[in-house]
Amino acid sequence: MSDLTITRANVSDAALLTRIGLQAFCEAFEKDNNPDDFKTYIDEAFTEDQLRKDLEEDGSIFYIAYSNGEAAGYARLRTSTEVNDQFPGKRLIELHRLYALNKYIGRGVGKALMNHCLREAKAQDCEIIWLGVWEHNLHAQGFYKNFGFEKFSSHVFMVGNDPQTDFLLKKTL
Repeated sequence: MSDLTITRANVSDAALLTRIGLQAFCEAFEKDNNPDDFKTYIDEAFTEDQLRKDLEEDGSIFYIAYSNGEAAGYARLRTSTEVNDQFPGKRLIELHRLYALNKYIGRGVGKALMNHCLREAKAQDCEIIWLGVWEHNLHAQGFYKNFGFEKFSSHVFMVGNDPQTDFLLKKTL
């Protein structure tokens, strides 16, 4: 991308992050989910109040990607203890979200956000970065594989009342 910048978000960006997250999530997953379950999930996960809480969470960092001054996607890194038992003594960080709006997919936004997050994880002296990806999201799985992520486990991710399987992927830094 010719003019791609990444900035660290703060609480004042909650509305923007809500809009980007909701749009990207709907573009990617709405067609593949039960409408009632999908609505229940997005009504909880993509509110300004929830994004504010996520921004204020200890160990949570959001980055917004801009293409030619327009918000194109975002990523969230966070400390989490969910998989610590699988990597005793290791310093972990979770890539909790990496979203690019449809019109920017294939134009370097995701790659730039991923590289930025990998640099940040290394700067924090993390040894492993991990993430969850829906078992049916083959495009994202291929994207992560290209960055050297590999499957180590899975867990249930609830979309409304629909239990879905997320593969857990890791990359040693």
